[in-house]
Formats: sequence, C-alpha cells, structure tokens
Amino acid sequence: MKRIDELDALFAALNARFFDGRLPTYRIRRRPSQQAEHGFIEDAARTIWVCDSPDVRATLLHEMCHIGTAGHGRLFRAKLRRLARHGETWAQAERAYYLREESGLKARPWVALWELSNDLRFGSFVRA
Repeated sequence: MKRIDELDALFAALNARFFDGRLPTYRIRRRPSQQAEHGFIEDAARTIWVCDSPDVRATLLHEMCHIGTAGHGRLFRAKLRRLARHGETWAQAERAYYLREESGLKARPWVALWELSNDLRFGSFVRA
C-alpha cells in the first residue's frame, strides 16, 4: 500500500488528469480492509479513506467521483463516463452496474435506457 504522502500526490495527479484540477483538495488516508468496502468519502472532513485493495487507484477515482455528488446517481455515473472516455475501461463496467442497480431498485428502467441510448447515439460507449 502506498504511503499517505504518495496517496495525496496520487489524488493531485488524478485530479489534474481526469477532472482538470477542479476538485477541491481532499486528504487521502488508509484504513484496514473491510469485507465489502474498498473506500469511502467524508465530505465534511474532506477526507477520502481507502482500504488495502489490489487497485487503490481505481478505488480513489471512484471516491473522487463522489465529490459533489451523493450516491451513485446520474451525476456520479456521468463522472464514470468521463473516466471511461479517458481510457479507464473499468469505469464503464462500473457505470453499467449502477445503471442496472438503479433501474432494478427504483423500478425506473427508463433511466438506464435513456443513458445507454445516449451513449450509443453519441458514440461514447467504451468497449473493454
């Protein structure tokens, strides 16, 4: 696992590359692995916690997508789509997962269909 100063530097580099440096600065901290959790964000403390995992970078990017957005809704998925357009193929698969989750749990399949149809129409669907 990377040291704390390396995690803060990774945040800054990812912010510059994928978010044009527009995200506010957050402290990145480690915590022991949790069973189903790879990371979480504390907006009030401007802290992102990452657990020991095989892909800390993807976990950090996922949590960065939560900055300014609650949950895994449309704005969060738009950030994942942006990551996918920049070559983060895992982000497209994760976005599809949250689309399916929302349409199944909220019985609003039109949301998923609308977003996927926009991806297909505008050629932004990323293939792995």
